[in-house]
Amino acid sequence: MKVIKTLIVLVFLVSPVYAEEQRRTFLFIGEPSAAAWKILMENPVDRREVVVKAFNALGGEMLSYYFGLGDGRNYIVVTLPDDNEIVQAIYLMRMPTGLLKSYEITELMDSAQMVEAMKKSNEFTELEKSMSLEGDDNE
Repeated sequence: MKVIKTLIVLVFLVSPVYAEEQRRTFLFIGEPSAAAWKILMENPVDRREVVVKAFNALGGEMLSYYFGLGDGRNYIVVTLPDDNEIVQAIYLMRMPTGLLKSYEITELMDSAQMVEAMKKSNEFTELEKSMSLEGDDNE
C-alpha cells in the first residue's frame, strides 16, 4: 500500500512537468503570392512582432523568423502545444486569403530524438531479420 501511495504522489509531482514538455516544434514555410508581395512592398514593415504575438496567443513560442535569400520564402520555427487541431487551424486560416502561393508545415525533431529513432530503426531491422530467418526454418 505504501508503494502505491508513493507512486500516486510521484505521478502528481511529475505530471505538471510532463505536461509542460508536451510541446512540438514546427517549421512553417510560406511563399508569398504576387498580391502579398505587392502589399509588403507598398508598406515595408517588419512583421516579426505581429507573428510573435499571434503564436503566443495560441500558446506557442516563435523561435526564429527568416526570409530565404533569393527564394522569397518565409521560414518560421515555433513550438506549439501538442494539439493537432491548433496546427491544422493555423494552416487552414492562411489558405483562403490568397496571400500565399504555397504553404508547408513540417514537424521538427531534435538531434537527440533522431539518434533514438536510428537506434529503434536498427532494432526493428534486427527484429525483421530474425523474423525472416524464423520463416525460412519453417519451409
